[in-house]
Amino acid sequence: MEFLTAKEPLILFHVDTAIAEGRDEQNAVEGWWRISRARVDDYHLVLAKKSNVVIGAYRPIPGSWCQRSDGRWGFKSTPAVDVWDEYVGKAVPEEHRGLQNPVRYVSP
Repeated sequence: MEFLTAKEPLILFHVDTAIAEGRDEQNAVEGWWRISRARVDDYHLVLAKKSNVVIGAYRPIPGSWCQRSDGRWGFKSTPAVDVWDEYVGKAVPEEHRGLQNPVRYVSP
């Protein structure tokens, strides 16, 4: 399997638990995350990863980020059809697999 190569700044969200709970990958990737809200404006692509394989690519809708009372952030998105085939189905390299934090910021 080919490895993911970032061609633009992106955020990887580990969605295994949400998928196991019955959510689809777009709903799972859209929230709720402990993230740095100040950082996310620099990232216009988010990827959903399950079992260290990319299963979805999405573009956050500008202005859609919102915070819950527990401090976690979510957003609305549209499928990233312009880059879907470049990312979906690719394996996540070891350096972006961390188990402790389900959020990874990746730069090209």
